[in-house]
Parts: sequence; structure tokens; C-alpha cells
Amino acid sequence: MLKIIHTGDLHLGAKFVSFGKNASLQRRALLDSFKKIVDVAILEKAQLLLISGDLFDSNFPSYETVNFVKSELKKLDEARIFVAILPGTHDCLSNDSIYKRENFAEGLSHIYIFDDEKVVKKEYPEFNLSLYAQANTANKSKKNPLGFLSSFDLKNDSSKYKVAMAHGSVQIEGKSADDDWPIQLSDISKSGMDYIAFGHWHGAQDFSFGKTKAWYCGSPEITYKEGKGGLGQGYVMEVDLLDNVEVKQIKVSEKNVKEISFDMGIFSDIDGLYKEIDKLADKNTILVVEILGMVDPSIFVDAKKIEEDFEDKFFSIKVKDNSSLKLEEIAERDYPEEMVIGQFIRSINEKISNAKDEEEKEILKDALQIGVAELEGKEVL
Repeated sequence: MLKIIHTGDLHLGAKFVSFGKNASLQRRALLDSFKKIVDVAILEKAQLLLISGDLFDSNFPSYETVNFVKSELKKLDEARIFVAILPGTHDCLSNDSIYKRENFAEGLSHIYIFDDEKVVKKEYPEFNLSLYAQANTANKSKKNPLGFLSSFDLKNDSSKYKVAMAHGSVQIEGKSADDDWPIQLSDISKSGMDYIAFGHWHGAQDFSFGKTKAWYCGSPEITYKEGKGGLGQGYVMEVDLLDNVEVKQIKVSEKNVKEISFDMGIFSDIDGLYKEIDKLADKNTILVVEILGMVDPSIFVDAKKIEEDFEDKFFSIKVKDNSSLKLEEIAERDYPEEMVIGQFIRSINEKISNAKDEEEKEILKDALQIGVAELEGKEVL
């Protein structure tokens, strides 16, 4: 059995400006996550560790961060665990690449960097495995990071196991951009690989297709709040290559990102909102709150104050106020009949006048408030 640990998108050196006073703590947590991964690889007696891009948040990490990575790679080398590192989009193989300035494999026979875009295959005869990968050379590109596989006659590759790394974006409508190193689902099924170690999306998720197992490992620690779905951030993949490829998700971070929306229309006062937020209190949670709906004029929503009042109950809290003030009165004279919004108001007022009971009248009044706000571009729904 051949055991692989698959990670990526560590983004060592990320600034975390939005985390305020906890920014330095999270930068330290990223370094700790790499140490945890090294420990997992040693504990699980893995033969190979794959880092599928964005080990660093930029091509200019600090001297301390570079030395830290070198020391952890040395531990892996001493444990005789092979490591393969792919430059991603943040630490791409550009002219000023960190991988051109620093030799992370110097004196370490088990460490390999794909630091030449012309070199796209690394053989591991010890494990009867061929590893395919091509370094990203820019942050954005319309180039398919798996496209190079078509140049190989994989049927003549005698290796028992065939694995690829790729840092890019599987193309899903509304979720992926075509200049974000695009990968088609068909590229996965026709790749001829046993396993593809994807990087770039920060949420761990399965994109296995056809006979090929393929996973985004996601970021092992909270990096950016956006993760593109899946299991979320905080995982590494343990891949066992047998007759059938088995993939297990290992949680390495205690933190989580929670996004939640509150409709202010259900609260009679601001205390109601505070009580709901307080129920979510957790020092390991990065909370993103969106406030929606129509707010009664007697209720004052102050997003900044809410953040300040709860900053000690969460690792981080961000509040977006997208609510709209409920109007005391919507007068037809303020909206000319020739305007769409004027026609809407007159139509709903007529329905209110003809309502069969008070319940229907109240529903229509709410529809009037929401409709006017939406037509004014306030997006309260």
C-alpha cells in the first residue's frame, strides 16, 4: 500500500488585515498548520507528501517563514518521506518566484520542486509511481493546468500508479472564471490518472470523475473567508493507493467559518438580534453576519457597534448591514405614475383596498414595503 498526504493552499505569510488584533495569531496558526501536516505525515507513515500550490501567500515571504519551511522539510527528509511542491497562483513560477531565489531541496534528497515549467513528470521508482504536474507561471491564465497531459502516451507509462497535481479552477457556471487556470470535468475523466491532487479552492471537496479520483484538499487552516464550498477549510487528504483509491479527510484546524443572514423583520428590537448572535459565540469561529429585511424606524442597526460588542466572543466577526428602513408611509404622489415603481405602488394599493381581510391586507403592506425597497436598488430580500 502507498500512502500519500495531499495538502495545499497554506498561504504562509498571509496578512489577515480583516482579523484586526487577531491577525498575528492567525499568521502563526498557518505556520502551525504546516507543522501539524508534517507531524501527520510522519505519524501516518506516509511515503509521499504533495503540496498542490500556494504554499506561500506571495513570492515574498519573510526570512523567518522561509527558514521555518526549510526546517520542516528537513524533518520530512530525515523521516524519509518524499515531498513534491507545485508553485501555485500566489507563489507562481514567475521571474521573481520564491522558488527561483531559494533552493528548498538543497541537501535534501527527498524534496522535489516543480521549479521548471518544462519539467512535468517526476518518477518515484521506489513506489512504482509517476507524478505529473506543471508549475503555474502567473496568477491568472486561460491555460488548462492539466492540458500538458495530452502530450504523454500514458499507455506506455509502466508505472503502476499515476498521480497528478494541478492548481486551477474546475469550470462550473457562476462559480469559476475562464482566466483562473480552467479545468473541465472531462479533463479529469480522460486524464488517465489514479488520483489528481487539486489546489486553488480553499474548501475541501470531491471532484472524482470517471475512473479518476480527484480532490481539492482545501486550506488546512483558515486563510480567506471564501472557500468555494465543499467541506470547508481545515483539512488535509490522506490518499491510500490500493487496487481502489481510498481518500480520507483529516481535520487539522479547530477553526471554522460560519456565514449567516438575519432578517430584521422578525425582531421587535435590537436585543433579539443580539441574542441570536450570542447563541453562536465560539472563540474558534470566524463569523460573517449579513443583516437583511425591512427595519422598523424605532430600531437602530449599527454594524460597527455589533462587531465591537461581540469581538471577544468570536475569533473574528464581520457584520454587513444590507437592511432597509421601513417607510412610515409610501405616498403615490412621490412616485409618478409613468415610472415602474409608481405603477407598482398604485397596483398594490388597489389590492390593499380590495383585500378580503386584515391578514391579506398586512401581507400586501409588507409586499409594498419590500417591493419599493427592491425597485430602489436596496436588495432587502
